[in-house]
Amino acid sequence: MRHPISKIAALALVAPLAGTFLLAGPASAAPAKAPAAAVKKADDPFSTFVVQAAASKTVRPGKKITYTIKATNSGPYVSDGGAYFIVAVLPKSVILSGKWTYQGPAKSECASEEQVLICAVDKNLKVKESVSFKFAFKVAKTAKGTLKSTLGVLAYDVPTGAETLSRDELERLGVKSWLFGKNHSTRVAR
Repeated sequence: MRHPISKIAALALVAPLAGTFLLAGPASAAPAKAPAAAVKKADDPFSTFVVQAAASKTVRPGKKITYTIKATNSGPYVSDGGAYFIVAVLPKSVILSGKWTYQGPAKSECASEEQVLICAVDKNLKVKESVSFKFAFKVAKTAKGTLKSTLGVLAYDVPTGAETLSRDELERLGVKSWLFGKNHSTRVAR
């Protein structure tokens, strides 16, 4: 299912992405007579992700910095396209307003606002399947010190039939979300 950039940005940029729970609310009920082994805890995500991410170790002011993210669905369920997003929270010295590049799945769309980058992937991820992205950005000529970033996956527990609801409606319904991510530091070399 394809999502326009404005819907992606509105859905994903509404809450802080520094590793906190987002849009927490009531969990959906378990099936009435499910076997004990099949019942999952109400607070568990529909799909969890293992994130492998990397950032340039050092960068010179005015040069390019690269980030890579590989997200693997570790289950217990399939994660539908539109229910998970690749995210990067980047430092102010990384320039998102100009020309930047990314390599990723063919049916992906990325949007940025301020220092948050969100990419939607139009691909259902079965358990143990992965998606990978590589980004390259220019660093400001005034950059100094250490550039800290958070790279990962923002996953929503979107119930069946609610895939086309707006962010406001998902929030009203109490749809939960989780950030699976890693923090990285890049030293600015002068």
